[in-house]
Amino acid sequence: ALLEEKASAEANASALTEEKKKLDSMNADMIDQLKTLAKEKEAIESEKTELLREKALLETDAADTRCQVQALLEEKASAEANASALTEEKKKLDSMNADMIDQLKTLAKEKEAIESEKTELLREKALLETDAADTRCQVQALLEEKA
Repeated sequence: ALLEEKASAEANASALTEEKKKLDSMNADMIDQLKTLAKEKEAIESEKTELLREKALLETDAADTRCQVQALLEEKASAEANASALTEEKKKLDSMNADMIDQLKTLAKEKEAIESEKTELLREKALLETDAADTRCQVQALLEEKA
């Protein structure tokens, strides 16, 4: 009976040792996944910084363009006062004004897209900082995205 108990205990110890090896391997894999996730988070932060820099440049360009549009509007008013002599010049300014408005619309759309991307990046960052179960799911999803 003692030999049977000893054999049973040794079998249990062997099974537990194998289970521990499996858990150690899973932990190592999870640590690797977390390291990968941390690198991806760092890349996202870098992209976010770049997007913020680009947004600031776009906002500066938009302000410059608004100043240009204002100057053109002043020129247009002057041209209308001298309409008989400056009719052709007025047509050119109107065309330029339309182009500037199109450029402003394009810049506004680009700014909105950047802000949307920034919001998405911030949302993703918040998700990355949730509990471990969410992290494992996200790591798996990111690994699937990479594949």
